[in-house]
Amino acid sequence: MNSLEYSLVFFILVPHSFGRCFDMSFSLCWMGENDALQRQNTDLFFNGTSLKSITKAGKVSSLKLFPLVENKLTFQYGGSNLRWTITVSPRTKTVKITGRQKPSEHPTNATKDFLALLNPAEVFVCENGTTFFHQDENFFLAIGHTLRFPLKLEGRSPTMFLVSWMEMDPNVLNIYSLTVYHRELGSYNVFTEETTERNHHRFSALDPCSHYLVCVETADSHSFTCLSAITDPDVPKDFEVTMWNSSCISLTWDCPVNMKYSLFLLTVFYLNGTDHIWDEVSLWLRDDRFEFTLSDLQPCSRVKFGLQTVCQAGLETGYSKMVLNEGNSGHSNIDALLQASFGPDNYTLSWEVGNISFISMFRVYHQGELQGTTLLTSYTVGGLLPCYKYQAKVEALCGENVLMNTKTVEAHTGSRGVSGLRYRSNDSTVVWTPSTLQQTAVAYIYKLSLENGPVIQSSRLFDTKLLLPRLEEGKSYVLDVWEECGGRAAEFTEDPELALDYDRMGLVMVVPWTLPKDLEEELRINLAQIFTKKMQELLKDFAQPVQVELESFEAADDPHSEIWFQSFDASRPEKVLLPVSDQLHHIESLNDPNITVKNGVIYWDAPDLCASSEHHFCPPHSLCINTLGSFSCVCLQGYHDVSSVTLPAAALRPVCKEGGFFSQCLEKSMIGGIAKAYLTSHASGKVQVKLNDGRCSVNETEKLFFFHIPRKSSQCGSEKQVNRTHITLQNTLSITLVKGQTISRRDLKVVWKCVYPRHYVSNARVASDTLWLSSIYLVEFNSSLSLGLSLVLFRDSSFTRSYEETVSLSFEDTLFFQVSLQTNSTFASDVLLQVESCWATESPNSQDEVQALLLLDSCPADDTFLWMSVNGHSQISRFSIQMFSMPKRLHIYFHCLANICGPDEDCTKSCTSEVRSKRSVKTEARNKKLAAVVSAGPLVVDMRVKSVQPSVWSEHMTAVFIVASSISLLGLTVLSLSAAKAIMTYFEQQQQ
Repeated sequence: MNSLEYSLVFFILVPHSFGRCFDMSFSLCWMGENDALQRQNTDLFFNGTSLKSITKAGKVSSLKLFPLVENKLTFQYGGSNLRWTITVSPRTKTVKITGRQKPSEHPTNATKDFLALLNPAEVFVCENGTTFFHQDENFFLAIGHTLRFPLKLEGRSPTMFLVSWMEMDPNVLNIYSLTVYHRELGSYNVFTEETTERNHHRFSALDPCSHYLVCVETADSHSFTCLSAITDPDVPKDFEVTMWNSSCISLTWDCPVNMKYSLFLLTVFYLNGTDHIWDEVSLWLRDDRFEFTLSDLQPCSRVKFGLQTVCQAGLETGYSKMVLNEGNSGHSNIDALLQASFGPDNYTLSWEVGNISFISMFRVYHQGELQGTTLLTSYTVGGLLPCYKYQAKVEALCGENVLMNTKTVEAHTGSRGVSGLRYRSNDSTVVWTPSTLQQTAVAYIYKLSLENGPVIQSSRLFDTKLLLPRLEEGKSYVLDVWEECGGRAAEFTEDPELALDYDRMGLVMVVPWTLPKDLEEELRINLAQIFTKKMQELLKDFAQPVQVELESFEAADDPHSEIWFQSFDASRPEKVLLPVSDQLHHIESLNDPNITVKNGVIYWDAPDLCASSEHHFCPPHSLCINTLGSFSCVCLQGYHDVSSVTLPAAALRPVCKEGGFFSQCLEKSMIGGIAKAYLTSHASGKVQVKLNDGRCSVNETEKLFFFHIPRKSSQCGSEKQVNRTHITLQNTLSITLVKGQTISRRDLKVVWKCVYPRHYVSNARVASDTLWLSSIYLVEFNSSLSLGLSLVLFRDSSFTRSYEETVSLSFEDTLFFQVSLQTNSTFASDVLLQVESCWATESPNSQDEVQALLLLDSCPADDTFLWMSVNGHSQISRFSIQMFSMPKRLHIYFHCLANICGPDEDCTKSCTSEVRSKRSVKTEARNKKLAAVVSAGPLVVDMRVKSVQPSVWSEHMTAVFIVASSISLLGLTVLSLSAAKAIMTYFEQQQQ
């Protein structure tokens, strides 16, 4: 007797509130002990693939389900097969289960014991609407959903998955075991196994269009969570047009390299005459013919195509990058539109087109007005003014005025040449008259040669006269002069004797940047050597030996510059110019990627490195100068490089100081210096220098006077001043002017002061290699005002308890900053403080290359930055930041650049609501306000411990900068350099 077979349909209704998007994740969950699935005739299949290999004994294994597809579940147990079909409907929030055995909604005691093993911080992904397919004392199988599924696929490519997951406890360092499975012969096999401490991971070296399971297991947890995903497919190969005519286009392609795909997506783009897409049509191609024909095209249609490989698994779909084919759009494109020639009253355009049979005519426009039509690929526009630039446009038409393509180009006319060329023998000067006073010619080219002999001299000038001294009597000379229009020589001249010979003009290189004006002579010489060396390298394999000479730098159309060279035959004693055309041909044959030769000019195509964000900026008070293929940083006018004598070696060079003034107050020594050029400019002659009483000599380099002496005052005659809290060591450089053999009165002094806290000098806890922070200021003595700046870090918003030791902060903690102006009981009550920039570094050096920017131009650059007072309205500025944006487990030092504003200066700053972009800060004082950098630290940000634990304060530094003045006496000019430093320690706080 046959048993009655039947099936039932079981629906699970998922409670939900209206207005919430579908963010529930449905999963299959199972758990067993004693290797329940490893027993004979016991297995679990999902969509025909065994899940036995991804089962972990004693752990809840889970697999996320795809919605809207029928998922087949089979459980082999005790010689029988239990089968269910599961469909998740996101729209109706229901799960449809079809099978012969009705699931249960109630867990058994054994199942409850299994689930009780889960850590409270773990997510049971079947926690809601749990329905059990099978339960016994060793195993359970269920389905359910959760709103907090712990795994997320963040991104993917043909060879990569980026997966993230929720951390059980962010304050605890967790180790995650990661396993990727791939499907093979009806089961899942391990593809790769890795471990990480982070909450995300990038899985690489995957196959395109392939199905994988990504599983994550936390150490000491009882869950093993998996999600299924497919990689994006690879691009199709050999996508090309095989046949086309006016009404149809046929395309073919080949499958991707690894032969895996589901179907192809072909997109047809319809273009207008300006190459803009006005319509697009998507076509899903499911057959395996790898070909397509677009028929019934309208006349004069322009189309191009995009093809993508598509990979599907259930509702999950991956797309490859789009491969483009120009279709028939390129046949009617206008290419290589350029000005072929020009004269004083006309210019000629020429162009090319892919297939002339597509074109019925061309329309030519001058300055936006139609000039005429043509069937040819060239056109001359006449009746124009000389030395003018114009806009020209060419349109390609099909049929009855259907615009197929349009291109524009800048054109120009030339000059009419000079007139009235004459030689004045009384002053050996040649003069001439421009062709018209209204034209915009800016330069002239001339060539002077012996009659029937070689060229003696040639160059460019900007005046209508030329001085020719030292012409020999009895010899005949020939002088040719041509006008230029914006750097272009006239194409022809009315006087045949003045015909232009490009081979006698020299080589011209155009670079895509503007050279700074008023270059110092030394820098100009260095640049000339760099450019000459480059041109010499380009011509080293020329047919004849070449001697290159740089003639001039000239400004061209902004932002370009012209460099003019003359090249001579190096094998001959007399200067014989080499043919320019042959040299240009040689340079073009080198195929240098940075060089283009066009219209007799060499163009340097490499980028402007000084404007490129990929390169480090130049240090403060320096200027970036482009060289060919590189760049150089040079100090601004009035600033001098002191990097050769400072300690430690600067990471960024040059170190530019105004007047070359600098000082360093180190732990065991003092360094100071001044530029020779500054002294000689003020003393107006040769000088002699003496340090203190002369027992220690002053060191001298080519550009600097400097000293490097021990901190012990008795060794080099340093003047020592002691008070209750600080020791001041003063060093004086006396400058005397030498006139002939006579030494005049001492009329200039430079004073360096280093101020050390007395407690720090005797404190043995400070490391011996600690460097003192210092600041340098040059102030003319004209009053008795003394001001100070300080930065203090506080524990809370009450600003009553400051940090006095190195501490470890949680990344959730908030740090409170106070920058204050100390007027030291002076009359400077109307002086205000403005904090301009703040940043963090991993070392005490405020100019460290690695910087985290917090404030820039008085505007927040960190998302957590919060003002606690109004900046620029008082002598105190307060703010806070949250520490999660700081680097973890590193010593962090904080620095702020503050301005001191007078009563007539605006100290406020308006900011937009957007957070400023983060970039390295340049500690420059704006608008010539008195400014200083103050620093404090270090602090340590810890990822795991939220509470603040005190530790030994290894180096708490608050740099205090003194701006001092004094009354000048008997015409004695005193230049003061002050550097001060304070160390605030717990011991000092106890004394207060």
